[in-house]
Amino acid sequence: MSLVTDHPTFQKFLRYFNSNYRREKVFRLLAYLSRFLGYYAQRKGFSVETIRMFSALQGHFGMIRKGMRFWKPLNHLDLAVKASLNKVMDPVLQYTTVWRNLFYAGFFAFDSIVWFKMLGVVSKTSFPTAGKRASQLWALGLVAGLLNGLRGLQVNCAKLSAAEEKTDVEQLEEKLYQTKRKLVWDALDLFIALNLVGKLHFTDGDIGLAGIITSIMGLKDLWATT
Repeated sequence: MSLVTDHPTFQKFLRYFNSNYRREKVFRLLAYLSRFLGYYAQRKGFSVETIRMFSALQGHFGMIRKGMRFWKPLNHLDLAVKASLNKVMDPVLQYTTVWRNLFYAGFFAFDSIVWFKMLGVVSKTSFPTAGKRASQLWALGLVAGLLNGLRGLQVNCAKLSAAEEKTDVEQLEEKLYQTKRKLVWDALDLFIALNLVGKLHFTDGDIGLAGIITSIMGLKDLWATT
């Protein structure tokens, strides 16, 4: 048994899940996977019980996620304040970082209200637009993130054209790759948010697939840094 528990991969697996943030991201993947499978089951004519099962799983996973990220508004407020005090950051990067985190703080605050309603702590008739407000603020935060990424792309491209040392070039190329990857990530999440607020009208299958992709991207990053 010790051969299994002492194995580096097993130990990394334990460290990976020894974090509320990482566990929440796993539930995110499960929620979007349930959404996609529910749509797929409906399109393929599966039984009503199967469709209801996936719908229930999506709701359960979503409720768990909301509880696990209850304190996140404070984290984003802290990041917004720190960015606002940074005197050496590029102004566009600074402002977009501040606004992105303020919008995210608002998003998670309204998301917590939705969670309280689901728990029955707050009346279901109270704050009827809380869910929509949460999605709107998430979308605004993602727009700020996209503007931040585009500016980062511009800044790093300028640095790369002036770089002479091989190590500097390699570092800047890696930064550019990560920035482009984050732009794709934010664009997919914005696609989800715009559907949630009714600006786009794609299917649950499309939304679920986009969520699966961004969830896997996030989990992959977290695994690499464990």
